[in-house]
Amino acid sequence: MDSVANRDRFVTASRWILVLPALLLVILVGSILLDREPEVREDSSYPRRYMALVELYSKKWDVPESIVYGVIRVESNFRAKAVSPANAIGLMQVTEPTYEWIYQMRGMVADPDTIAIPSYNIDAGVYLLAWLYRQYQNWETAFAAYNAGVGRVNRWLEDPEISQDGVLVNIPIEETRNYVRLVTRAAEAYRSLYGME
Repeated sequence: MDSVANRDRFVTASRWILVLPALLLVILVGSILLDREPEVREDSSYPRRYMALVELYSKKWDVPESIVYGVIRVESNFRAKAVSPANAIGLMQVTEPTYEWIYQMRGMVADPDTIAIPSYNIDAGVYLLAWLYRQYQNWETAFAAYNAGVGRVNRWLEDPEISQDGVLVNIPIEETRNYVRLVTRAAEAYRSLYGME
């Protein structure tokens, strides 16, 4: 009789040993699913790659995420190893002289070997966008300077045929004109698609 009772207890305990892990797994998966944020549908034409880095440096340098994504999309289409004919490098297409200047402005020395690393590249590019916006107080003018250079944009702002009341109205270089249009459009798309600021 005792052996039958012991056997029944053993069978019951064995069942719990087999069932308990599965039950715990169901509880764990359920709690994870309940705790998840609602997913935002990502548009394949306007992806949000490198989200953590974009969010970090967007906040650090006070540049809207939609603008950072717009610049990355137009500059490199999210290809971290992109190199332009003008030797602009990485996601945000920063040249080595500009990279060095950015670090000098921050009281640091740039390591040229880091320019293509996404975290360094996004940090430098967003810092530059923030600096340009502080100079011009206008995003389209900042985009023009990001593409064509500060010296050229400053000359354009002094020319009444190109600028009116400190705003570029007739950018003379087609590449820069198109660049400003494309980045502005991309930033607007990111704002609209993802409810960004």
